[in-house]
Amino acid sequence: MSVALPVETLRRLFADFVRHVPMAAAAFDREMRYLAHSDGWLAAHGDTTTRDILGLTHYEVFPEIRDEWRELHRRGLAGEIQRRDHDYFERADGRREWLRWLVAPWRDADGAVGGILIYTENVTEQMDTRRRLDQRESTIRDFFAQSPLGLNLCRMDGLWLESNPAFLRIIGYTHEEADGGLTYWQLTPRKYDAAEAAQLEQLRTTRRYGPYEKEFIRKDGTTIPVRLNGFLIERESETLIWSLIEDMTEQRALEREVEEERLKAIQASKLAMLGEMAAGIAHEINNPLSIIELFAYTLQGALDGGDAATAREAIAGIRAAASRAGKIVQGLSRFSRESQREPRADVEIDAIVTEAIGLCRARLAGDAIALTVDVSTRARVEGHAIELTQVLVNLLNNARDAARGAEPGWIRITAHDVADAPLVEIAVEDSGPPLPADARDRIFRPFFTTKKVGEGTGLGLSISRSIVERHGGTLDLDAAAPCTRFALRLPVVRR
Repeated sequence: MSVALPVETLRRLFADFVRHVPMAAAAFDREMRYLAHSDGWLAAHGDTTTRDILGLTHYEVFPEIRDEWRELHRRGLAGEIQRRDHDYFERADGRREWLRWLVAPWRDADGAVGGILIYTENVTEQMDTRRRLDQRESTIRDFFAQSPLGLNLCRMDGLWLESNPAFLRIIGYTHEEADGGLTYWQLTPRKYDAAEAAQLEQLRTTRRYGPYEKEFIRKDGTTIPVRLNGFLIERESETLIWSLIEDMTEQRALEREVEEERLKAIQASKLAMLGEMAAGIAHEINNPLSIIELFAYTLQGALDGGDAATAREAIAGIRAAASRAGKIVQGLSRFSRESQREPRADVEIDAIVTEAIGLCRARLAGDAIALTVDVSTRARVEGHAIELTQVLVNLLNNARDAARGAEPGWIRITAHDVADAPLVEIAVEDSGPPLPADARDRIFRPFFTTKKVGEGTGLGLSISRSIVERHGGTLDLDAAAPCTRFALRLPVVRR
């Protein structure tokens, strides 16, 4: 059974309802007089007073209202429902606020329009939040589109989902060909399978992978060097991989240029050393040549006299002297070769020391410098024998320059295994005056030298240290030694 409420009761209930709704709302009659309004109505329109406005017209309360709104009211009174989700409102203080509003007619018992209802909600904060999000999304889109680094999103099975233009340029495919159609594994050479497995394990345990260098197979079949970094993200309950891909083509070309310049510097330094040692080398070769000449005369006499025994001795002497000269020439030939033509191999420390001494012995003997050699290791190291020999020749030449003015003049070269470490140490020390304190910190700098003008380029020790470091070792001045002592340490080959 329904109960009809008195009209006055209904009006009071309606007014109470409108007053307490948690938004700005008001009811008007056909003259736009206020019949009811919510508690927040005035505040929502920038009026901080608590004045009674019931019975007043909307235009009396807000005389500055725009003509646009007056037209909305007229259309509402004509029976039209109007709404807008985002509309701005200029406050008297110049602030612009965003509103969501609804203007709708209300009808009496006969169905005639009795006035309008206006509902407004301040959505300025939501609009500001949306604008910030839009700006952030725009920034992210711009970064994705314009980044010089390749960016790619893929599934855990390797299917590419989103690729930016930089990545598409790297692999040579179009967006339509790559995203949703290609997988990471299709463009990865099989030689990287083991490395890929290690990166996936790192990804599973740390949620990141890289930095990792590999190659991609481009659409045209060529390969391109790349460096990758990546991390996992969760999107719609699916785990995906973001990857950052850097094209390493230019860097590899630059590295090749740097390496070529490095090798040229090593070769130039090597040839400069040969020039400095030319007189001693000539003397070293002259000795066996003189012996050959002497034995040739002896052989001629033995042949003329029919002395077969003496002839055989002369022939043996000629062979021995020729062999000695041949070894000197072979050593020079090996030393002068460009090291990049020699593959890295296991090199015996004893062989390196012997080769270096063979190249320097004549020069040391000419200056009456005593040479002591103590090699107590059978260690081998991996590297270029020519380059390591060059390091020792440079150290021996420097020691010779320092020791030839000392009394007595001596050089000691030692090689031994380092206790408790997989290293071998080769040391060269001399009887020359110790280096000045201000020179010790600069001795390995390029173009720094303690020699007189014209006697050195200042590149020998710098190049020597770079060679040693590329072999995984160290070359240092032993500051604790009582004399000038350079120590070279290299990692040994374990078999």
